[in-house]
Amino acid sequence: MKKLYFIIGILLINIQLSYSQTYSDKWAFGIGATYPRFFSVSGTDFSGNENFGGYFSIEYFFNEQVSLRLLNNYLRLESNYYRFPGDQVQSHFLDQFSSNLDVIYEFLPCRSVSPYLLFGGGVTFFKNEKSFNPDLDDDFFGYQANFGVGVRWGLSESFALKTEAVYHTSSNNKIDGNDRVNENFKGFFGGNGDTYGRFDVGLLWYFSKGELSDLCDKCPEGLREIYYRDSVIIREPYEVIRYQKDTIKVKEPLFFNVHFDFDKYSLRPESYPILDQAVKTLNEFKDVQVRISGHTDSFGSDEYNEKLSQRRVETVYNYLISKGVNPNRISKSWFGEKQPVRSNDNDINRAFNRRVEIKISN
Repeated sequence: MKKLYFIIGILLINIQLSYSQTYSDKWAFGIGATYPRFFSVSGTDFSGNENFGGYFSIEYFFNEQVSLRLLNNYLRLESNYYRFPGDQVQSHFLDQFSSNLDVIYEFLPCRSVSPYLLFGGGVTFFKNEKSFNPDLDDDFFGYQANFGVGVRWGLSESFALKTEAVYHTSSNNKIDGNDRVNENFKGFFGGNGDTYGRFDVGLLWYFSKGELSDLCDKCPEGLREIYYRDSVIIREPYEVIRYQKDTIKVKEPLFFNVHFDFDKYSLRPESYPILDQAVKTLNEFKDVQVRISGHTDSFGSDEYNEKLSQRRVETVYNYLISKGVNPNRISKSWFGEKQPVRSNDNDINRAFNRRVEIKISN
């Protein structure tokens, strides 16, 4: 019975943090600052530098990679113009409110840093001041097409930093305060609509999450555990172990793996909280014996890899005994590349094989 309690204790404290863990669906709220700038405008105009703005957004993730976002923003843009060559430059100002609906595709949802593409469209309400054409100093409605790129930078399970660059083609030629026909066609579709870009920096808050996705179980960054009030789901490289109240199902008495960087035997930062909690449980269940085994990927000679796996074992062993675990309770073995858990045919699989396993041995 003590062994069962010991396994349960290990399952409850074996934590590997990964800010890139994905969910089957989720909602996010975003807020941030914007720097906008005119690109293609009428021939007598050119972009000014008094540009600023802000936004807020609501985003729904249909799955790990595809989301739909409603983004509302305010932009203040300046364009400069002269009526005749040699005249004094004058400034036009645009105040614009827009509501944009964009589809976003994220390329690396299992990574803490993930680039993405977006496309969509929006409706605009804008007002011109000091226009080249005075009759354009008025309020107007329009619409626009959007295309952009961005990067999400994971900060935690609930927050991410967002950086994004978007190019907009307006449906009209009025947003720069000059609606004369231009010989050079502008925008996405060869029309005469003015265009502008914006660069956003902001914060995303994932305020609602669906079921945990297993997509990231395919890569080392996706390994983690998710805790609930009455149950815990443990995701390990080989299996999913479920603990529900007093019932536990395990395929073998493995408590966790410690993974290593290529050709290294030093502990990674995320290993320390796992090992510290393991020490605490080992000190509580003093009659339990454990076995530590070391492994490598297939790069290097057999002799070199066997020595490297031994050094990895010694790293974990020394850490445990430095925290007060009796060394007589620990047995050690190392196998080099002889016992892979995956084929060594790509970087992800090799990362799984660079490991030290700790198992109950009695």
